[in-house]
Amino acid sequence: MFITRSFAASSALVLLMGGTAHAALTADQVWQSWKDAAALAGLQVTAATEANSGGVLTLNGVTIAPAGAPMGLTISDMTLTEEGDGSVTIRPGASIAAGGGEAGGMTITHEGLEMTAREGEAGGMIYDYSADKLSAAIASATDGFSMTDTPAQKVTNDVVVNFENLAGTYSDTPGANRTFGLDLTASTLAYDVKTEDPNMQMKTASTSETADVSLGVTFALPATMSLAALAGPGDFGKALQDGLSVSLSTKQGVSTGTVNQEDQIFPYQATIAAQGGEGTFKLDKTAFSVASQGAGLNVDLTTPAMPAPVKVTTGPIVMNLLSPVQAIDAAADYGMVMKIAQLTLNDEVWGMFDPGAALKREPFDLAIDVSGKTRIDWIGMMEASDMGMQPPVPAPETLNITEIALKVAGAAANATGAFTFDNSMGMPMPLGSADVSVTGANALIDGLIATGLVTSDDAMGVRMMMGAFMTPGTEPDSLTSKIEAKEGFQIFVNGQQVQ
Repeated sequence: MFITRSFAASSALVLLMGGTAHAALTADQVWQSWKDAAALAGLQVTAATEANSGGVLTLNGVTIAPAGAPMGLTISDMTLTEEGDGSVTIRPGASIAAGGGEAGGMTITHEGLEMTAREGEAGGMIYDYSADKLSAAIASATDGFSMTDTPAQKVTNDVVVNFENLAGTYSDTPGANRTFGLDLTASTLAYDVKTEDPNMQMKTASTSETADVSLGVTFALPATMSLAALAGPGDFGKALQDGLSVSLSTKQGVSTGTVNQEDQIFPYQATIAAQGGEGTFKLDKTAFSVASQGAGLNVDLTTPAMPAPVKVTTGPIVMNLLSPVQAIDAAADYGMVMKIAQLTLNDEVWGMFDPGAALKREPFDLAIDVSGKTRIDWIGMMEASDMGMQPPVPAPETLNITEIALKVAGAAANATGAFTFDNSMGMPMPLGSADVSVTGANALIDGLIATGLVTSDDAMGVRMMMGAFMTPGTEPDSLTSKIEAKEGFQIFVNGQQVQ
């Protein structure tokens, strides 16, 4: 499909801007470095015409495409100008496009796009780039699905991405691991997406605008391999052991957006506003980690399917994940943190199921913070899946429950604990204990009965379960419980064995 070819080709604008630098670069050296580096991504870089005069290399009909492919990324023209400080200034022409035909295509337009190539560390290259505006318009048509005997029609997607005041640096440093670095800042990042599926009679349009965007990427590739060599999980695992790694950091300011969906089942209109946030992603042979946090979110949604608008607001949101990639001989750290603070619903939504305000309309809070050590082999699991074999089973060794907390409608639940695991029997046997406390549960149950969401009979069963496995706390409407896991997969709650 054109999307795959186009993005493979356009990625060359980053990947191919490398090679070996010299104290005083020439335009021909920069151009040749792109062609030499193309093999790393299985690409070819060509020009219909080349002319060098007075230190200015003029290229026309530049094409970046997989070897033998009929379509790729084309640039109408480009000049590479040698500067007195030993750098080379690169100015692409106005027409930059990829793909085309029924499958779709991509067009890049810009105002003032300019790059400067200069010498970097260890003989590598650094590119500084900037543009007042940069826009990418992507159109695609994919196969749809028909619910009847009528042949399916194409699903069309149109995406426009805009940067304003774009600036940054790209670097390529040779060595045992060839290291690529990309830094990007923009005063505004905006997109406009339109999708139409005539088979489902659905149209969706969404927009977004984000202020003060910054991005940092570091990608290390073993010098002995190319990206094209990553044909399966085994190749990927070997590349990780040889030094393949990726790290990503992002930061953004306020973001606003809209969504408008037309369909027969759930048409709706929504506006979204998010406060600033930041995130990181890291992957190497030892660990995989994702961390993100946002200051808050507001969502307003209206739909004929509901009698009232829906307004959702939140405070800070945090999501962190950590896992070993291949911890086979010795256990390594894992963990998860998920926090949603002060999630609220508007009174109109509360009124749809609780018109008498029987429930406390307090904000919803969720906090999960667990960690430990485990042996796990994600690469082996992927290889086994590809080959239809039994995958290696993860073997957790410890679990620390730093916090599990939930607050909803005036009730609250909290849990802490610590467990170890005996894996000698083929499956992890937990050993340890957890302390659980609950407040406001009976008041919440009474409120649910008053709303009609829960019947008295159902509530009686829940209360009997709480009475069997929890004991009254020191405060009114509070309960506590101690859960213990012992040898032989025995579970005790407040000293009572659970059969």
